[in-house]
Amino acid sequence: MFEISGFDTAGVVSLKRLSLAAALKKAKELIADGCWDVRVVGPGGQVYTSFEEQAA
Repeated sequence: MFEISGFDTAGVVSLKRLSLAAALKKAKELIADGCWDVRVVGPGGQVYTSFEEQAA
């Protein structure tokens, strides 16, 4: 399970997706919607952040 977390004006956003592709897609959507400090954490603890430049 991949966890996506970040912040928006209401507070913490925390979501889960089954695949890395789905998690990265959701992370890009959150950034496009104005969320900040968005990150994806994989099942082994890997942190993915390269999607941030792609979403900008």
